[in-house]
Amino acid sequence: LFRVYSMTNPIVSVAALMLMEEGRMALGDPVSRYLPELKGMKVGVEKTGADGKRVLELVPAQRDFTVHDLMRHMSGLTYGVFGRSLVKDEYLKVNMRPGDSAVDFDNAELVRRVAKLPLAFQPGSTWDYSISTDVLGALLEKVAGEPLDQLLQRRILGPLKMHDTAFNVPAAKLGRVAQAFAVDPDTKAKVELLDLTRPA
Repeated sequence: LFRVYSMTNPIVSVAALMLMEEGRMALGDPVSRYLPELKGMKVGVEKTGADGKRVLELVPAQRDFTVHDLMRHMSGLTYGVFGRSLVKDEYLKVNMRPGDSAVDFDNAELVRRVAKLPLAFQPGSTWDYSISTDVLGALLEKVAGEPLDQLLQRRILGPLKMHDTAFNVPAAKLGRVAQAFAVDPDTKAKVELLDLTRPA
């Protein structure tokens, strides 16, 4: 067993397409139709202040991001970990990494945290690998009326007999997990991974 990380994206996107085929949501729908906390978000624009330092100015988004924007990582959302900007710094202040024991939260809390953050770009204008799929998962929970892991199990993983694909690993399967080195052999940095034994 091994961590699939970003390969969660196509699985969640397939679930989204299934709900679209059933007419329960549309590709062009603003996400705020289902998650009203995300309506009218602001975009963070870096400017130089009078003192010569960079400051973050918040301007209205030209439109709310859509389901399509989430699926193609053009929502304006970002991660705090790839590159540096004042918007990314704001993401780092609000720990967005569920699964850490100190910051455990569900997708509803994820949406509440995202709603307070600025977007890095105008929706639809820029590709930036981000928490878009996490927010898509929260959207699917709202539309389907069930937790994401159950939705994926019922609609995709179960029918395809993907018995070893899940957000956590039960104790009986832990012996089969391919584990990373405790220390990266090249950088000598301590390797820290999410705890697979805890339900996400």
